[in-house]
Amino acid sequence: MSSSHEHILSIIGTRTILNLFCKVLFRFLHFILNGLIIRQIDVNIIGIANVRLQLLYTTILFLSRESFRRTVPKLNDLRSIHHYINLTWFIIPIGLFIISVTLPWTLFIQTNNAEEYPFYYKACSFYALAAFIELLSEPFYLLATVTLNYHINIYIEMFASTVGFTIQAILVYNNGELALYYYGFGYIIYSLLITLSYFIYFISCKKEERQDLFIISSFKDLMIKPTYPYVDSKLSNETKTFFCQGIWMKFLTEGERYIMSLFNLVSYKDQAIFDTINNLGSLLPRLIFSTLEESAYAYFQQTLSRTKTINDQHIQDDQMLTHARQDELYQKEQSSSSSSSPSGRFFRDFHI
Repeated sequence: MSSSHEHILSIIGTRTILNLFCKVLFRFLHFILNGLIIRQIDVNIIGIANVRLQLLYTTILFLSRESFRRTVPKLNDLRSIHHYINLTWFIIPIGLFIISVTLPWTLFIQTNNAEEYPFYYKACSFYALAAFIELLSEPFYLLATVTLNYHINIYIEMFASTVGFTIQAILVYNNGELALYYYGFGYIIYSLLITLSYFIYFISCKKEERQDLFIISSFKDLMIKPTYPYVDSKLSNETKTFFCQGIWMKFLTEGERYIMSLFNLVSYKDQAIFDTINNLGSLLPRLIFSTLEESAYAYFQQTLSRTKTINDQHIQDDQMLTHARQDELYQKEQSSSSSSSPSGRFFRDFHI
């Protein structure tokens, strides 16, 4: 294994440990906070917030940014930073489009009388707004991933999760009649903490540090540039492919929540109980396997090339075999010629 691969493997290993710790901390925090407030407010409100509204939030984020995270290029393969930054800003219009589709559905379609609870419409708007605010930080996330500085993303998410959702739980616990309002408000705090943390951290770094951590050295470099072509066609095609795959992936991983929200098969009270138990019951298997999947994908993404097809690999293998056979024949010819020469016969007879 080359030194570069060993370096990447070391970085991915550190990322795996930090990411797993962050996810476990978030799940336990979510479970504990829900346990504290479940007796203080209507259980139906917890079902609305943690299943229906959170599904709106995660759907917007996943469909808007996951395909871009899956196609993060290697630093050495990055042809133009301006082309890549132009591509990353497509996250914003995609996010707005998904919000325009999912928010009306959450507000008015198959609500199962959720609108009867106070501040339901405002809570839906807060969740959508929080998702949009978080999308504004995505270019920094992607640039830090390109330079393999995963720790920046993990530390910021850990900080925002701990502070934001603790504040949310305190507000909900002390204001049970405004629970839905503060559920949405808590997500806005969480998203603001993530986005502001990236911007503040970028400003606090020196110019050389910014270049090492984010490739760019100023906010001017983060702006959209009128380049031609506007984006890298290879990366844009890969992003489209992963976007289509992401739709199926999202439905398969959280299909039970979509079914509960679409068809109203169970009450919001049962959905709240399901969410609380699911957060603890799936803690180890889902978190461990999802973290390992992300780390393995990140490693192979940095060490393998998507441009090489299977046929190319076969051609390369055949060429290696051909060269090996040619070298073997050459060595045989050299040995036979040396043995047929007088000096070769002398050494052979002497050896005998």
